[in-house]
Amino acid sequence: MTGPSTEDRLAIFELYARYSWALDTGDTDGYVDLFTDDCEATEESREGTLEVLKGKDDIRHLVLKFHNREGFPGHQHQMGQFVFEADPQGRPDHWLVRSYAWATINHPPEPPHLHWCGHVRDVVAKIDGRWLIRSKDIMGWAGAVLARFEKA
Repeated sequence: MTGPSTEDRLAIFELYARYSWALDTGDTDGYVDLFTDDCEATEESREGTLEVLKGKDDIRHLVLKFHNREGFPGHQHQMGQFVFEADPQGRPDHWLVRSYAWATINHPPEPPHLHWCGHVRDVVAKIDGRWLIRSKDIMGWAGAVLARFEKA
């Protein structure tokens, strides 16, 4: 499978740009608006616990955890190396998108520094002509993603 059309791929890239921009500029409503009504998300903590979120109210709770945190202004989230795969449930106008993810912090006059790196697994859906996030899994760069390197 070759992935989404060029037009859809560009619209999905725009979705991710808007996601990071809304997250990093405190646009809570704009962030929540990028998800489907029936969205689901998981976020893996540094300790390995998993937070499970369902629906836009939970997504709002997730982003407010960052937007309300002292010291959060100055974060910049980046995603790249996008890999498109068929939707695991075989739905039309849906794609599984895997990407690297990282966040820097910039609080001048200190130099910026890498705060976190990991990977993201999303399912995006085209709803009424607009690409949105239907599910999101945010994971650190550890564990199952590195299983091929573990010694037998």
